Amino acid sequence: MRPDDQRPRSNSFIADARVPGRWIDVLDGLRASDETRLSIDDVQAAAAGVLVVAPSTEVASACFSELLDARLGDGFVEILGPEHLSAETARDVPAGTWVFLPHRHDGWTDLEATSARLRTLLVNENTARAQHATLTLIEYGVNLWLWAEPPHLGGDPVCHAGELSWENAWALAATSPDPAASSPRPPIYFGLPPLLRKRRRLG
Repeated sequence: MRPDDQRPRSNSFIADARVPGRWIDVLDGLRASDETRLSIDDVQAAAAGVLVVAPSTEVASACFSELLDARLGDGFVEILGPEHLSAETARDVPAGTWVFLPHRHDGWTDLEATSARLRTLLVNENTARAQHATLTLIEYGVNLWLWAEPPHLGGDPVCHAGELSWENAWALAATSPDPAASSPRPPIYFGLPPLLRKRRRLG
């Protein structure tokens, strides 16, 4: 894990850097299967809305440009800074919302601690809700491309994260013929939404 004082400014390196070539195969593989790929239409049909918790607006733009550019309707995709998510504001998140959190094992101490705290908060919120009114919690690798080795090179950055493993990984379908061009930094997601769980069960 890297101390925060060694971290480059995330706004610039996430917004400006391209996805390293060794990760293109991983992204292509996830997008090649119905069991690891969802389209924007799938997301809109299955989710009541999308809440992206991002350390900056630049990170949100770099990682979620496809969803933001799709203009899915007023309020369908909301961006929130980690400091604005609390037990009180979580109660106001509509049932069925997909909440995207920075990955708890992303390589930077402060971001990891913040994401772990927010996930605990949201798990507690889900526990207090009726089963039909819960939120879907998903994590995305803000910094995954820069510090982790892809699985085909022997790396597994999340094998120690319990339920977050490559078996729970998926990607948003590319909206461009060039997978790396769809977004400056298209994230890999960890945590299966119900739609993908159903596909895998039936598949």
